[in-house]
Amino acid sequence: MEPIFERLEERDILSLKCEKSLLIGIQDERESVEAAQSHLNELASLADTMGIPAVETMLVRLRKVHPRHLIGSGKLEEIIALSEECGADLVIFDYNLSPSQQRNLEQDMNLTVIDREEVILDIFANRASTREAVLQVALARMQYSLPRLTRAWTHLSRQRGGASGNRGKGETQLESDRRMVLSKIASLKKELIQVRKNRDTQRKKRRALPVPTLSIVGYTNAGKSSILNMMSGSDVLAEDKLFATLDPTSRRVSLPGGREIVITDTVGFIRKLPHGLIEAFKSTLEEAVLSDAIVHVIDVSNPEWRFHRKVTEEVLSELGAGDKPVLLVYNKIDKLEDPEGFRHFLNREDYPVVLLSAHTGKGRDELEAGLNRILESELPIKTLLIPPDKWDIVAYIRRNSVVINESYVEDGILLEVVLSEKDQRILKEYIYSKSPQEDK
Repeated sequence: MEPIFERLEERDILSLKCEKSLLIGIQDERESVEAAQSHLNELASLADTMGIPAVETMLVRLRKVHPRHLIGSGKLEEIIALSEECGADLVIFDYNLSPSQQRNLEQDMNLTVIDREEVILDIFANRASTREAVLQVALARMQYSLPRLTRAWTHLSRQRGGASGNRGKGETQLESDRRMVLSKIASLKKELIQVRKNRDTQRKKRRALPVPTLSIVGYTNAGKSSILNMMSGSDVLAEDKLFATLDPTSRRVSLPGGREIVITDTVGFIRKLPHGLIEAFKSTLEEAVLSDAIVHVIDVSNPEWRFHRKVTEEVLSELGAGDKPVLLVYNKIDKLEDPEGFRHFLNREDYPVVLLSAHTGKGRDELEAGLNRILESELPIKTLLIPPDKWDIVAYIRRNSVVINESYVEDGILLEVVLSEKDQRILKEYIYSKSPQEDK
């Protein structure tokens, strides 16, 4: 591997053996102190997930963006003094720094300086496990690092002056690295296209039968993976950390009444998600776009649950999934002092809502009933009466549909079947108007 890729692909923050971080929150003129502090608290959770916990935080009111350091010289001196006092070896800004600002801050502070975007990229790099996720992270990191190549080669000399075309070793190496990184980005994009084609093929096979598909979406750490585990009995990684899930995980689940569904756990949303990552993980989030319905999970124990709900709804709208049937699931009710009082408050909701504790299992029956209700309009269960001489029709149904129950009656075979719109039209003449119980 080329040296530049070793530098860009390694988890370069942790490789510097940073152990203590100083977090700098930025409050611009459009934000309240409370909102800026909330963003800073979330950054602290991100730093903890990354493995370099914060030893101190500082909130800076930004009246004017300074091109060189983002902040003024006075605040810069305060940050340097605070970093020395608390022993921090890493400074994290809750703001997207330009490459030059990042470089200037590192030079003047003599510390490693990163921004929120680089923290998220580092977490994603550590959590990616499937081939697709690894490629997506690598692409996002390459695109982020491209304008920051100078940072990767600060040890090289840069010749000043001289005749045109007579450049130092550093300049030549930077140009060479830029070409290699651009070539690597193009290669990653091609490989991702192929991986996505393979996943599309798998998705088509999964959707060949009219089994309803649901996507579990929500803000990061809302408990999506815990809900999938509770319903399916699986052991998908579920940690009390941000971005525990990066890869979509699907499980087949049977609901009360016999209906089978496929539930997919998706990557969690977060405010200020780097644009490059939204693009890179588009195929992961496509599960929400292509599903029949959406289970929107909200952590009610988080004081900012309203804002988290808003962020998730905005991202779904951007993805083109804003008009999907939605079941709102308010999770972690075991942490509420008055769950029933909260339920009364939610009676004004426009969507069906469920109160749940994936940890204790309380509310599971309510969740399953809600899923059955919301899916009935998408893929209804129909009763078909097939004459005894129509075994070819029975074979077609068994091959192309999900049969929940079948019984033999005097007039033929009664089948309770989940039918797609297409098969409802094809089998219209066999749809039975009576309930199966009337014939038993």
